[in-house]
Amino acid sequence: MMKDFYEELIENDLNPYLLFDSNGKVKSYNKEAEFLLNFVSIRELFELAVSNASINFGFNQKYISLKYNKQSYYAILVGYANEDEIALRLYKVVSNYTTTINNNKLKMVNIFSLIDLSKNSTLLQSDLIIDELYDISIPEMKININDFLLCLNSCFEYFKDDKKISLQVQIKIGEYEVIENKKYKIVALSFIADKKVVIDSALEQKASKANANIFFNQNELLIELPIIM
Repeated sequence: MMKDFYEELIENDLNPYLLFDSNGKVKSYNKEAEFLLNFVSIRELFELAVSNASINFGFNQKYISLKYNKQSYYAILVGYANEDEIALRLYKVVSNYTTTINNNKLKMVNIFSLIDLSKNSTLLQSDLIIDELYDISIPEMKININDFLLCLNSCFEYFKDDKKISLQVQIKIGEYEVIENKKYKIVALSFIADKKVVIDSALEQKASKANANIFFNQNELLIELPIIM
């Protein structure tokens, strides 16, 4: 009975939990881990566990900053009692921060005009080739122009020494952002490269000032912005 209770406790934990075998295959996981696996590969999480395991059998807790899509984590726990299984638990960052909109800083603008402006100003000395796929049905929207340009400039700067990237700008189907109890559609800018993408806190701060969210997943850098009319 007690075992069933602990299994239910793990299943409903807010923190992702995974149990791997020695070959990196998942033997069990909870609901949060199932959600997490939409954004990060099993192989990457297995390597995270192995690289942070203690030298001897037992547990090792490590404070480490991780971000997968919209989820951020501040620590991990790795444990193993034999050579056949290893467990990983990630500790989620929980925030009471509520997104608000400062309409005084927003101006109606065509997002593609801002993309062209940023691209032309930051890639003057670059040979970067960009495959562009734009949803031209995206309407003009209210954007914090200065802060969004600073964010875009940093994104193009990040890729300026690459040979080629793909840039897709589309409305996310079936997804919304709730701000001050109102639902807004989301436009997503996806930069896809041939290298692994890692963003720093400075770029995250620039995105936040522009009312945007920024994520990275393997070789993709993603900016999401609410469509405010």
